[in-house]
Amino acid sequence: MPRFLLALIALLLTLPAAAQRYNTKLTAPPAGFNWQPLPESKAAALLPAGWYYKAEGEKSVPTYYLTQEEVGETGEYQTGLSLQVVRKAKAKTRHAAPEYAELLMMRTGFGPGQRQLEKTATTEGSWHKRTVRYRDAPPDAEPRVVYQMALANAKTDTLYLLTFESPEKDWAEAWKLGEVMVRELVLDARQ
Repeated sequence: MPRFLLALIALLLTLPAAAQRYNTKLTAPPAGFNWQPLPESKAAALLPAGWYYKAEGEKSVPTYYLTQEEVGETGEYQTGLSLQVVRKAKAKTRHAAPEYAELLMMRTGFGPGQRQLEKTATTEGSWHKRTVRYRDAPPDAEPRVVYQMALANAKTDTLYLLTFESPEKDWAEAWKLGEVMVRELVLDARQ
């Protein structure tokens, strides 16, 4: 195999969206971030300095918000990350977590006013990851860019649905933080 092809494969394997960490101890956070424990899920995410954290939902289906502005009463925000955790996915959705992740991502980015920009699918052991990035331009609101990741643990039947979004005009700056938040997400593989 030619060297440039091996180098390209190595580069593709190190792209930022390819990483999440499992069962690791938290190290010092990068400058400008603090670790935010996600207690019901035995997980942790990086929270940028000055951002807000909110958790809601039941223990078996918690939702976490890490946002640039405070989350409104109906869960709305402009820029930030949300993470919904669904334990025992098959009992709740009639589909095992990896299958449900695939079903969710098949429809993502194809609604009215939406244009899919990127889509990936990988499997590492019991972890199945599906990502979609799309532009959402509804007729009555300003355009947004949305990155969604469905991460399914086949062994525990747990689904993590992560969404990072921002107004399109702010996406480049927001994604500098979002990319780090997504890449450094720490999960407990036993959950």
